[in-house]
Order: sequence, then structure tokens, then C-alpha cells
Amino acid sequence: MLRPTMADETTSSPASGTTKNPAVVVQTAAGDAPPSERREFSELRKEVVEARNLIIKTDNLLKNMHAELKRVGERQEEFARRRFFSSATAYVLFVLLAGVGAFTVARSDSAREREASAAAESRSRELQQKLDQTQKAEAVRREGSDKASRVFDQLASEKEGPGLSQAMSNAVRMERTQLSALEAKALDDRVATLKTAVAQGALDRGNQAVRRGDHKAVSTEYGRYLDLVGSTNDPQIYFHLGHSRAQLKEFQTAIDPLERFLKAQSQGKLAQSAGYWLGLAYEETGASAKAADAYGKAVSLFPGSELAPLIRTRMRKLPPPGATPAQPPAAPARPAAPR
Repeated sequence: MLRPTMADETTSSPASGTTKNPAVVVQTAAGDAPPSERREFSELRKEVVEARNLIIKTDNLLKNMHAELKRVGERQEEFARRRFFSSATAYVLFVLLAGVGAFTVARSDSAREREASAAAESRSRELQQKLDQTQKAEAVRREGSDKASRVFDQLASEKEGPGLSQAMSNAVRMERTQLSALEAKALDDRVATLKTAVAQGALDRGNQAVRRGDHKAVSTEYGRYLDLVGSTNDPQIYFHLGHSRAQLKEFQTAIDPLERFLKAQSQGKLAQSAGYWLGLAYEETGASAKAADAYGKAVSLFPGSELAPLIRTRMRKLPPPGATPAQPPAAPARPAAPR
């Protein structure tokens, strides 16, 4: 059995405050031991050395691991900082993009609102214009209706004469677009009825004037009758009207009715008389060529009639073609109109 040495006591007493190498203690103890024990001590020393080396390696590995952990921690902190800055940058970009988007949407909405407002304002102006036009048209229609009412009252109250003629003239000249369909029809019917009555009255008075030989009344009444009816199928009305106006020396207004008569009735004694009066009207108005033609046609109808010598006399007094007489021809004798 080995005795404990001073080295062993020193090593096993950590409270002494001194620390010795275990290998030295083992070596000291092994020097006093037999060979087998020295071998064991040698192996034990190797194991102690290996353990010591292992501890040193472990300590180095721990230090390296600590340094690596520190570097990993630093990298983690750097990564955290980068992540924070990236998140902050992303948040700022998001806020900027959101702001730009909101501004764009707001601007687009504002543009649409302005367009809608402009369209609504334009529509409002159009509606106001239409309203003004409608109001103006309604005012014109009311004015026309009032005028039609006044004219209708005149047509109903006026007796035959200048007042009724003026009322009928006003009714004919009135603008029908200012009246409703019913008002226009009522007015037209009233005018047509009165026109027929007035025209018939003028015709009757004209016929009476023809029988009396009153050329002034014939010219007035037949003229009014034709103004009202426009035309007639009775050619004698044209003859008496033209003859009466020629007798009254109204030669210019006598030409048209005499031409109408001869166009409707170109044969007979009355046609010869109408030809004479038409020639005289042409002659008095300076149309010598037309007068010669009218005289020629008239005398050719009945060359042996009582009126033929007078017509030939008038023809001989006509100036030659192209010549202008110095003085108007003397007024001829007026033959009586055939009955």
C-alpha cells in the first residue's frame, strides 16, 4: 500500500491556497513505487495529460464557440437592425404609395365630379333655354289666341261693309302657327262662311248694277267678288268688269278681266265687243302692237257688224310698229255694251 506523500497532501488540500501539477505528484509517487505500479502511474499520467489536453481543447472550443455565438449574436442584431430599417423603409414607401394613390384617386374623383358638374350645368342651361323658348312660344300662342278671339268677335259683330272687310282681311293675314288647331279651324270656318256670304252679296249687287248701267258699282262689286273667290266660271262677269272699268277710263285694270273673258269665250258678238275694249285699253296704255292684234281679232269675228267700222277706224289711227305717238289718241265714241 502506498503512503501518501507531501505532494499528495498538497494536491488534496485546496484550502492551503497552493496548486501543484498533478503529473508532478504522480511522478513523485511513482518514483517510490514498484515497476508494476510505476507502469500504472505512467498510464495514469498519460491519461491525466490527455485529460488536461482535452480540457484545454474543450476550453478552446468553448472560447471559439463563445466567440462564434457572439458573432452570431452580432449578426442577428445587424439582421434585426436591417430588418427594422427595411420594415421602416417599406412602411414609409407604403405610406408614400398609399398617399400617392389616395391623391390620384381623389384627383380622379375630383375630375369626375368637375365633369359631372359641368355636364349638369350644361344640362341646366339647355333646360333653361328650352323653358325660355317654351315660355316665349306660350306667350306668342296666347297673343295669337287673343288676336284670334278679337278677330272672331269682329267677324261676328261687324255688318257687311268696310269693317267686315277689314276683319276678314285681318283673319286671312293672321299667322296660323300662333293658334291651336281648334282655334285655326274655327277661324277658317268663320272666314269661309262670311267670305261666301259677302261674295254672294257683292255678286248680287254687281248684277243689279249691270242692269242699272252703273259702271262704278259694277267695277266695285264685281271686283270685290273676284277678290273674295279668286276666279269664276262665269265669263260674263269678267266682260262686265272689264267693260265698266274701260268706261270709267281705268284702262290698266280693265285689261286682265277682258283677257280672261276672251280666253274663256273667243267667239260671238260679245267676244267682238270685248276685243274692241281690250284693244282700246292696250291703246290707251301705250301697247300699240297688242292693241292692233286685239283689234284685228275682233274685226275678223264679224267684219260686217255695226262695231266693225269703229274697230277699223281705231286700227288706222294706231301708230306704225316701232313709232311712238306724240299725243295720246282722242277718246273714241263709247258703244253701248251688249245686253
